[in-house]
Amino acid sequence: MDVSRINRMTNGPQVDPERARAEKTAMQFEQIFVRSMVQTLRSSASIGGEGGGMFGDGPGADTFADWFDQNLSERISSTSKIGIKDKLLADLERHGQIPQDLDLKAQAARKAAESASLRATDAKGGCNVVL
Repeated sequence: MDVSRINRMTNGPQVDPERARAEKTAMQFEQIFVRSMVQTLRSSASIGGEGGGMFGDGPGADTFADWFDQNLSERISSTSKIGIKDKLLADLERHGQIPQDLDLKAQAARKAAESASLRATDAKGGCNVVL
């Protein structure tokens, strides 16, 4: 019995620590970029007329504005497909600075195979049902 093979099967795919660090850094960069955009958009908004801005000009307004910018940017970058992280990782992969994500490539190949199977079934006029 190959113990290392069994461990790989039970623990799932092993993530290269260098790639994991690059993914984390790319995500942080994307969040900083989005936060910069949110700050600029909020500061340029003329809500509330003179001076106050979006959150007024009282005590704590700057703190609340910073909190708002941080939370909104984190939410946008975690739920939306901005694409900066993906482009950075693809560039690092292309230049050989991090290993390729083989799990994503396997998923893409599986989807392509399933799509081809469905198209072949549709062309034959049949129905492919898997229970």
